[in-house]
Amino acid sequence: MNTRSGSVEPQSKPVTAAIDLGYGLTKYTRRTLLPDGSYAVEYDLFPSIALGVDRRRFEVESKTSANVKMVSYKGESYVVGPDIVQRIASQGDFGRDLSDDYYNSPIYHALMRGALSFMQEDHIDVLVLGLPVSHFQDPAKPAALKQAYTGKIDLDGTHSVQIDRVVVRPQPLGGFYGVDRHIDAINDVIRAHPQSGLVPLKSWDDLLELTVLCVDPGEFTLDWLLVNHGAANADVSGAAGDAGRHRILNTAKEHLEVTLKRRIAPANLQRLNDSLRTGSAFKLDGKVVDLAEDGLKRAIVRAVDSPVAILMSGLKGSKDVIDLVLMVGGHPALYAEAIRKHMPDMPIFTPPHSVFSNVEGLQLIAEQIAALETVPA
Repeated sequence: MNTRSGSVEPQSKPVTAAIDLGYGLTKYTRRTLLPDGSYAVEYDLFPSIALGVDRRRFEVESKTSANVKMVSYKGESYVVGPDIVQRIASQGDFGRDLSDDYYNSPIYHALMRGALSFMQEDHIDVLVLGLPVSHFQDPAKPAALKQAYTGKIDLDGTHSVQIDRVVVRPQPLGGFYGVDRHIDAINDVIRAHPQSGLVPLKSWDDLLELTVLCVDPGEFTLDWLLVNHGAANADVSGAAGDAGRHRILNTAKEHLEVTLKRRIAPANLQRLNDSLRTGSAFKLDGKVVDLAEDGLKRAIVRAVDSPVAILMSGLKGSKDVIDLVLMVGGHPALYAEAIRKHMPDMPIFTPPHSVFSNVEGLQLIAEQIAALETVPA
Protein backbone atom coordinates (compact mmCIF):
# COMPACT_ATOMS: atom_id res chain seq x y z
CA MET A 1 0.00 0.00 0.00
CA ASN A 2 1.13 3.54 -0.70
CA THR A 3 1.63 4.83 2.82
CA ARG A 4 2.96 8.04 4.29
CA SER A 5 3.45 8.78 7.98
CA GLY A 6 2.05 11.92 9.57
CA SER A 7 1.68 13.26 13.08
CA VAL A 8 1.94 11.44 16.41
CA GLU A 9 -0.95 11.54 18.87
CA PRO A 10 -1.15 10.47 22.52
CA GLN A 11 -3.34 7.47 23.22
CA SER A 12 -5.75 9.54 25.32
CA LYS A 13 -6.67 11.93 22.47
CA PRO A 14 -10.07 11.71 20.75
CA VAL A 15 -10.06 9.47 17.67
CA THR A 16 -9.99 11.61 14.52
CA ALA A 17 -9.95 10.56 10.87
CA ALA A 18 -10.25 11.98 7.37
CA ILE A 19 -11.25 10.67 3.96
CA ASP A 20 -10.59 12.37 0.62
CA LEU A 21 -12.63 10.24 -1.76
CA GLY A 22 -12.12 11.25 -5.36
CA TYR A 23 -13.15 9.82 -8.71
CA GLY A 24 -9.70 8.25 -9.15
CA LEU A 25 -8.24 7.54 -5.71
CA THR A 26 -9.58 7.10 -2.20
CA LYS A 27 -7.23 8.64 0.37
CA TYR A 28 -7.73 8.13 4.09
CA THR A 29 -5.97 8.35 7.45
CA ARG A 30 -5.46 5.61 9.99
CA ARG A 31 -3.79 5.26 13.37
CA THR A 32 -0.92 2.88 14.11
CA LEU A 33 -0.10 2.09 17.75
CA LEU A 34 3.54 2.79 18.68
CA PRO A 35 5.54 0.98 21.39
CA ASP A 36 5.29 3.99 23.74
CA GLY A 37 1.49 3.89 23.67
CA SER A 38 1.05 6.88 21.32
CA TYR A 39 -0.40 6.67 17.85
CA ALA A 40 1.17 7.56 14.51
CA VAL A 41 -1.25 8.98 11.95
CA GLU A 42 -0.62 7.48 8.52
CA TYR A 43 -2.02 8.36 5.11
CA ASP A 44 -2.97 5.63 2.67
CA LEU A 45 -4.85 5.19 -0.58
CA PHE A 46 -6.43 2.75 -2.99
CA PRO A 47 -8.10 3.10 -6.42
CA SER A 48 -11.68 4.38 -6.39
CA ILE A 49 -12.90 1.14 -7.89
CA ALA A 50 -15.59 -1.02 -6.30
CA LEU A 51 -16.54 -4.29 -7.96
CA GLY A 52 -19.88 -5.90 -7.22
CA VAL A 53 -19.52 -9.54 -6.16
CA ASP A 54 -21.66 -12.47 -5.16
CA ARG A 55 -20.83 -12.66 -1.46
CA ARG A 56 -21.12 -16.45 -1.12
CA ARG A 57 -19.08 -17.12 -4.26
CA PHE A 58 -16.41 -14.62 -3.19
CA GLU A 59 -16.08 -16.23 0.26
CA VAL A 60 -15.77 -19.70 -1.28
CA GLU A 61 -13.42 -18.90 -4.16
CA SER A 62 -11.28 -16.09 -2.73
CA LYS A 63 -9.50 -15.17 0.43
CA THR A 64 -9.77 -11.53 1.45
CA SER A 65 -6.18 -10.28 1.57
CA ALA A 66 -4.98 -7.44 3.74
CA ASN A 67 -5.22 -5.28 0.61
CA VAL A 68 -8.82 -6.15 -0.33
CA LYS A 69 -11.93 -5.57 1.77
CA MET A 70 -15.41 -6.89 1.10
CA VAL A 71 -18.07 -4.37 2.14
CA SER A 72 -21.84 -4.12 1.95
CA TYR A 73 -24.17 -1.31 0.98
CA LYS A 74 -27.97 -1.63 0.75
CA GLY A 75 -27.77 -5.42 0.59
CA GLU A 76 -25.15 -5.54 -2.19
CA SER A 77 -21.55 -6.70 -1.68
CA TYR A 78 -18.46 -5.05 -3.17
CA VAL A 79 -14.71 -5.58 -3.04
CA VAL A 80 -12.39 -2.60 -2.74
CA GLY A 81 -8.72 -1.97 -2.00
CA PRO A 82 -5.24 -1.67 -3.55
CA ASP A 83 -5.30 -5.17 -5.04
CA ILE A 84 -8.65 -4.67 -6.76
CA VAL A 85 -6.97 -3.64 -10.03
CA GLN A 86 -5.87 -7.25 -10.48
CA ARG A 87 -9.53 -8.29 -10.71
CA ILE A 88 -10.56 -5.80 -13.39
CA ALA A 89 -9.13 -7.66 -16.38
CA SER A 90 -10.71 -10.96 -15.35
CA GLN A 91 -14.14 -9.45 -14.68
CA GLY A 92 -14.22 -6.95 -17.56
CA ASP A 93 -15.60 -4.33 -15.18
CA PHE A 94 -13.83 -1.00 -14.75
CA GLY A 95 -15.72 -0.51 -11.47
CA ARG A 96 -15.85 3.30 -11.54
CA ASP A 97 -18.60 5.91 -11.56
CA LEU A 98 -17.67 9.17 -13.27
CA SER A 99 -21.15 10.70 -13.31
CA ASP A 100 -22.20 13.88 -11.52
CA ASP A 101 -24.17 11.67 -9.11
CA TYR A 102 -21.00 9.89 -8.01
CA TYR A 103 -21.18 11.19 -4.44
CA ASN A 104 -24.60 9.60 -4.02
CA SER A 105 -23.81 6.37 -5.84
CA PRO A 106 -23.45 2.80 -4.50
CA ILE A 107 -19.80 2.81 -5.62
CA TYR A 108 -19.07 5.92 -3.54
CA HIS A 109 -20.67 4.45 -0.44
CA ALA A 110 -18.87 1.14 -0.98
CA LEU A 111 -15.54 3.01 -1.17
CA MET A 112 -16.39 4.97 1.98
CA ARG A 113 -17.00 1.70 3.80
CA GLY A 114 -13.75 0.35 2.42
CA ALA A 115 -11.78 3.32 3.79
CA LEU A 116 -13.51 2.99 7.17
CA SER A 117 -12.72 -0.75 7.18
CA PHE A 118 -9.03 -0.14 6.52
CA MET A 119 -8.95 2.27 9.50
CA GLN A 120 -9.85 -0.63 11.83
CA GLU A 121 -11.60 1.61 14.33
CA ASP A 122 -14.85 0.78 16.12
CA HIS A 123 -15.38 4.40 17.24
CA ILE A 124 -14.41 7.74 15.66
CA ASP A 125 -15.02 11.02 17.48
CA VAL A 126 -14.56 13.35 14.49
CA LEU A 127 -14.49 12.36 10.81
CA VAL A 128 -13.74 15.04 8.19
CA LEU A 129 -14.73 14.36 4.57
CA GLY A 130 -13.75 16.25 1.43
CA LEU A 131 -16.06 17.13 -1.45
CA PRO A 132 -15.24 18.71 -4.83
CA VAL A 133 -15.86 22.46 -4.78
CA SER A 134 -18.94 22.31 -7.04
CA HIS A 135 -20.57 19.65 -4.85
CA PHE A 136 -19.70 21.49 -1.65
CA GLN A 137 -21.36 24.64 -2.99
CA ASP A 138 -24.69 22.77 -3.08
CA PRO A 139 -25.71 22.77 0.63
CA ALA A 140 -27.80 19.61 0.21
CA LYS A 141 -24.79 17.46 -0.71
CA PRO A 142 -22.56 18.03 2.36
CA ALA A 143 -25.70 17.80 4.52
CA ALA A 144 -26.54 14.42 3.00
CA LEU A 145 -23.02 13.11 3.65
CA LYS A 146 -23.12 14.27 7.27
CA GLN A 147 -26.41 12.50 7.78
CA ALA A 148 -25.28 9.32 6.01
CA TYR A 149 -22.13 8.89 8.12
CA THR A 150 -23.12 10.11 11.55
CA GLY A 151 -24.01 7.30 13.95
CA LYS A 152 -23.47 3.56 13.66
CA ILE A 153 -22.26 2.64 10.15
CA ASP A 154 -22.49 -0.99 9.04
CA LEU A 155 -19.42 -1.91 7.00
CA ASP A 156 -19.84 -5.49 5.87
CA GLY A 157 -22.77 -7.05 7.66
CA THR A 158 -20.54 -8.06 10.58
CA HIS A 159 -18.39 -5.07 11.51
CA SER A 160 -19.52 -1.51 12.17
CA VAL A 161 -18.09 1.81 13.32
CA GLN A 162 -19.70 4.48 15.50
CA ILE A 163 -19.01 8.02 14.23
CA ASP A 164 -19.98 10.85 16.57
CA ARG A 165 -19.42 13.89 14.36
CA VAL A 166 -18.97 14.34 10.61
CA VAL A 167 -17.61 17.56 9.08
CA VAL A 168 -17.50 18.19 5.33
CA ARG A 169 -15.04 20.61 3.69
CA PRO A 170 -14.02 21.44 0.08
CA GLN A 171 -11.24 19.07 -0.93
CA PRO A 172 -8.71 21.80 -1.91
CA LEU A 173 -9.19 23.49 1.47
CA GLY A 174 -7.58 20.41 2.96
CA GLY A 175 -4.62 20.97 0.65
CA PHE A 176 -4.32 24.55 1.90
CA TYR A 177 -4.21 23.50 5.56
CA GLY A 178 -1.82 20.67 4.73
CA VAL A 179 0.95 23.07 3.64
CA ASP A 180 1.38 24.15 7.25
CA ARG A 181 4.25 21.64 7.30
CA HIS A 182 5.94 22.94 4.14
CA ILE A 183 6.74 26.58 4.92
CA ASP A 184 10.47 26.11 4.21
CA ALA A 185 9.76 24.57 0.80
CA ILE A 186 7.28 27.37 -0.03
CA ASN A 187 10.02 29.88 0.83
CA ASP A 188 12.34 28.20 -1.68
CA VAL A 189 9.73 28.81 -4.39
CA ILE A 190 9.25 32.42 -3.24
CA ARG A 191 13.00 33.08 -3.41
CA ALA A 192 13.06 31.68 -6.95
CA HIS A 193 10.44 34.29 -7.99
CA PRO A 194 11.73 37.65 -6.68
CA GLN A 195 9.57 39.44 -9.26
CA SER A 196 6.49 38.39 -7.24
CA GLY A 197 7.45 40.83 -4.47
CA LEU A 198 6.80 38.22 -1.76
CA VAL A 199 9.21 37.87 1.14
CA PRO A 200 9.91 34.48 2.74
CA LEU A 201 7.29 33.43 5.26
CA LYS A 202 8.22 33.23 8.92
CA SER A 203 5.35 30.94 9.84
CA TRP A 204 1.90 29.63 8.95
CA ASP A 205 0.48 32.94 10.19
CA ASP A 206 2.26 34.74 7.35
CA LEU A 207 0.68 32.37 4.83
CA LEU A 208 -2.74 33.25 6.23
CA GLU A 209 -2.11 36.86 5.20
CA LEU A 210 -1.80 35.88 1.54
CA THR A 211 -4.31 35.21 -1.21
CA VAL A 212 -3.69 31.63 -2.33
CA LEU A 213 -5.20 29.86 -5.32
CA CYS A 214 -5.51 26.14 -4.52
CA VAL A 215 -5.76 24.00 -7.67
CA ASP A 216 -6.74 20.34 -7.50
CA PRO A 217 -6.72 18.36 -10.78
CA GLY A 218 -8.74 15.30 -9.83
CA GLU A 219 -9.70 12.26 -11.85
CA PHE A 220 -12.78 13.86 -13.42
CA THR A 221 -12.88 17.51 -12.31
CA LEU A 222 -10.45 20.40 -12.10
CA ASP A 223 -11.24 22.17 -8.82
CA TRP A 224 -9.97 25.56 -7.74
CA LEU A 225 -10.46 27.36 -4.45
CA LEU A 226 -9.38 30.93 -3.75
CA VAL A 227 -8.32 31.30 -0.11
CA ASN A 228 -8.07 34.91 1.03
CA HIS A 229 -6.59 35.49 4.50
CA GLY A 230 -7.40 31.89 5.43
CA ALA A 231 -11.05 32.01 4.29
CA ALA A 232 -12.41 30.42 1.13
CA ASN A 233 -13.93 32.82 -1.41
CA ALA A 234 -16.81 30.87 -2.95
CA ASP A 235 -17.58 33.56 -5.55
CA VAL A 236 -14.40 32.89 -7.52
CA SER A 237 -13.97 29.20 -6.71
CA GLY A 238 -15.37 26.42 -8.84
CA ALA A 239 -14.79 23.30 -10.88
CA ALA A 240 -14.70 22.21 -14.48
CA GLY A 241 -16.13 18.79 -15.37
CA ASP A 242 -14.39 16.38 -17.77
CA ALA A 243 -11.26 18.33 -16.98
CA GLY A 244 -9.10 16.09 -14.79
CA ARG A 245 -7.01 12.99 -15.11
CA HIS A 246 -9.77 11.12 -16.95
CA ARG A 247 -9.59 13.70 -19.74
CA ILE A 248 -5.86 13.02 -20.13
CA LEU A 249 -6.49 9.27 -20.09
CA ASN A 250 -9.21 9.49 -22.76
CA THR A 251 -7.01 11.72 -24.91
CA ALA A 252 -4.14 9.24 -24.68
CA LYS A 253 -6.46 6.33 -25.40
CA GLU A 254 -7.96 7.99 -28.49
CA HIS A 255 -4.53 9.03 -29.79
CA LEU A 256 -3.07 5.55 -29.33
CA GLU A 257 -6.06 3.86 -30.96
CA VAL A 258 -5.47 5.98 -34.08
CA THR A 259 -1.70 5.53 -34.19
CA LEU A 260 -1.74 1.83 -33.28
CA LYS A 261 -4.83 1.09 -35.40
CA ARG A 262 -6.42 -1.00 -32.66
CA ARG A 263 -8.95 -0.65 -29.89
CA ILE A 264 -7.79 -0.29 -26.28
CA ALA A 265 -10.22 -2.23 -24.10
CA PRO A 266 -11.59 -0.72 -20.85
CA ALA A 267 -9.72 -3.41 -18.90
CA ASN A 268 -6.44 -1.81 -20.06
CA LEU A 269 -7.29 1.73 -18.97
CA GLN A 270 -6.10 1.40 -15.38
CA ARG A 271 -2.72 0.11 -16.60
CA LEU A 272 -2.50 2.94 -19.12
CA ASN A 273 -3.37 5.47 -16.42
CA ASP A 274 -0.70 4.04 -14.09
CA SER A 275 1.91 4.15 -16.87
CA LEU A 276 1.09 7.78 -17.72
CA ARG A 277 1.37 8.68 -14.02
CA THR A 278 4.57 6.80 -13.20
CA GLY A 279 6.42 6.37 -16.49
CA SER A 280 6.29 2.58 -16.19
CA ALA A 281 6.08 0.44 -19.33
CA PHE A 282 2.68 0.01 -20.95
CA LYS A 283 2.37 -3.13 -23.05
CA LEU A 284 -0.18 -4.29 -25.59
CA ASP A 285 0.14 -7.72 -27.17
CA GLY A 286 3.50 -8.14 -25.46
CA LYS A 287 5.00 -4.97 -26.98
CA VAL A 288 5.92 -1.80 -25.11
CA VAL A 289 3.98 1.23 -26.35
CA ASP A 290 5.88 4.50 -26.67
CA LEU A 291 4.11 6.95 -24.36
CA ALA A 292 6.81 9.59 -24.84
CA GLU A 293 6.25 10.23 -28.55
CA ASP A 294 5.77 13.87 -29.49
CA GLY A 295 2.30 13.54 -30.98
CA LEU A 296 0.91 12.04 -27.77
CA LYS A 297 2.61 14.71 -25.65
CA ARG A 298 1.11 17.51 -27.75
CA ALA A 299 -2.36 15.96 -27.56
CA ILE A 300 -2.14 15.76 -23.76
CA VAL A 301 -0.97 19.37 -23.47
CA ARG A 302 -3.97 20.49 -25.54
CA ALA A 303 -6.26 18.43 -23.32
CA VAL A 304 -4.94 20.23 -20.23
CA ASP A 305 -4.85 23.75 -21.70
CA SER A 306 -8.61 23.87 -22.30
CA PRO A 307 -9.81 23.30 -18.68
CA VAL A 308 -7.07 25.59 -17.33
CA ALA A 309 -8.48 28.32 -19.58
CA ILE A 310 -11.88 27.69 -17.94
CA LEU A 311 -10.22 28.07 -14.52
CA MET A 312 -8.68 31.39 -15.52
CA SER A 313 -12.05 32.65 -16.74
CA GLY A 314 -13.66 31.46 -13.51
CA LEU A 315 -11.38 33.66 -11.43
CA LYS A 316 -13.49 36.61 -12.64
CA GLY A 317 -10.77 39.24 -12.49
CA SER A 318 -9.22 38.04 -9.23
CA LYS A 319 -6.06 36.83 -10.97
CA ASP A 320 -4.22 40.05 -10.13
CA VAL A 321 -4.68 39.67 -6.35
CA ILE A 322 -3.28 36.13 -6.14
CA ASP A 323 0.03 35.85 -4.29
CA LEU A 324 0.70 32.13 -4.59
CA VAL A 325 -0.65 29.10 -6.45
CA LEU A 326 -0.81 25.83 -4.55
CA MET A 327 -1.07 22.62 -6.61
CA VAL A 328 -2.50 19.57 -4.86
CA GLY A 329 -3.68 16.13 -5.92
CA GLY A 330 -1.89 13.35 -7.76
CA HIS A 331 0.60 14.37 -10.47
CA PRO A 332 -0.49 18.01 -11.02
CA ALA A 333 2.66 18.94 -13.00
CA LEU A 334 0.94 19.27 -16.40
CA TYR A 335 -1.66 21.62 -14.92
CA ALA A 336 1.04 23.69 -13.21
CA GLU A 337 2.78 24.10 -16.58
CA ALA A 338 -0.49 25.21 -18.20
CA ILE A 339 -1.13 27.74 -15.41
CA ARG A 340 2.42 29.04 -15.85
CA LYS A 341 1.53 30.07 -19.41
CA HIS A 342 -1.15 32.40 -18.00
CA MET A 343 0.84 33.54 -14.93
CA PRO A 344 4.56 33.39 -15.83
CA ASP A 345 5.77 35.33 -12.78
CA MET A 346 3.62 33.58 -10.19
CA PRO A 347 5.18 31.38 -7.47
CA ILE A 348 3.62 27.93 -7.93
CA PHE A 349 4.17 25.39 -5.16
CA THR A 350 3.51 21.66 -5.34
CA PRO A 351 3.97 19.86 -2.00
CA PRO A 352 5.87 16.58 -1.88
CA HIS A 353 3.44 13.65 -1.88
CA SER A 354 0.79 16.05 -3.22
CA VAL A 355 -1.64 13.16 -3.71
CA PHE A 356 -2.05 13.18 0.09
CA SER A 357 -2.23 16.98 0.48
CA ASN A 358 -6.00 17.18 0.80
CA VAL A 359 -6.42 14.32 3.24
CA GLU A 360 -3.46 15.53 5.30
CA GLY A 361 -5.12 18.91 5.75
CA LEU A 362 -8.53 17.37 6.40
CA GLN A 363 -6.93 15.32 9.17
CA LEU A 364 -5.49 18.50 10.71
CA ILE A 365 -8.97 20.06 10.60
CA ALA A 366 -10.36 16.98 12.38
CA GLU A 367 -7.70 17.24 15.08
CA GLN A 368 -8.39 20.96 15.57
CA ILE A 369 -12.13 20.39 15.88
CA ALA A 370 -11.62 17.55 18.38
CA ALA A 371 -9.20 19.67 20.44
CA LEU A 372 -11.67 22.57 20.63
CA GLU A 373 -14.49 20.28 21.68
CA THR A 374 -12.44 18.76 24.51
CA VAL A 375 -11.19 22.05 25.98
CA PRO A 376 -12.60 22.36 29.53
CA ALA A 377 -15.24 25.08 29.88
